[in-house]
Amino acid sequence: MNKKFVIFASIMLVAMTILIIFSNVKKTDSEITVASQESTLSNNIEENGAKKEAESYDKKESVGKQANTGAGTSEKDDDNDDVNTEKYSSELKKEESDSVKSNTAPTGNTKYYIKVNYQANAVTIYQKDDDGYYTVPVKAMICSCGTATPTSGVYKTSAGYEWGYLEGGTYGRYSTRIKGGIMFHSVPYVEESEDTLEYWEYDKLGTTASLGCVRLCVRDCKWIFDNCEVGTPVEFYADSNPGPLGKPTAQKISDNEECRNWDPTDPSPDNPWN
Repeated sequence: MNKKFVIFASIMLVAMTILIIFSNVKKTDSEITVASQESTLSNNIEENGAKKEAESYDKKESVGKQANTGAGTSEKDDDNDDVNTEKYSSELKKEESDSVKSNTAPTGNTKYYIKVNYQANAVTIYQKDDDGYYTVPVKAMICSCGTATPTSGVYKTSAGYEWGYLEGGTYGRYSTRIKGGIMFHSVPYVEESEDTLEYWEYDKLGTTASLGCVRLCVRDCKWIFDNCEVGTPVEFYADSNPGPLGKPTAQKISDNEECRNWDPTDPSPDNPWN
């Protein structure tokens, strides 16, 4: 009986040993499985974190690009604003210029506009600019005004005469009437003859010397007579500045006894000055 008990006990001991070993193996497998799962989970978390971080970076970079693109658009818009501002400024300046012209520069239907500066004894002829205002000076003339010359106002030319009868029984060549008895004409002649010039009066050109008419050399009064149509405006004003083209000079002729009875600017082929 004792022998059987020993055998049974031995069998039971072996069985228990096997059970314990199997249990430990299972536990180890379970721990390995759990560790593997934890490792996988950790890897997944890290991968998801990296993915999210990458997505966050891409999103930030995309937003940055959009911001840069927006800045570029804003800069372009600013450029357009600059262009529009320049265009507006240019248009505004033109409007202001036109406004100034309308207040200071005359306009009209004739080709020329004549301004007589009685203080400086100078005449300036103007023609129109591209906007139709008389702002372009084309010719300057030396003249002699007088005590009865208008000091202001705008008048229009009317009749013209190759020889005009003047106060005191003298004659003026290429006379163009401005107002009443006020005319453009040459320095007086004693007779209706080209060789009877009052040469002593010619030497006064550029000074106040007439009774009221605007005396000119023959070349200049003939130019007005030939080129300025009836109705051409004539404005009188006073200024120490003769005008934009200045004031021409006139030749002194009294000392030349052979030629002084002729206007040196007379285009006549008989003129001894030529």
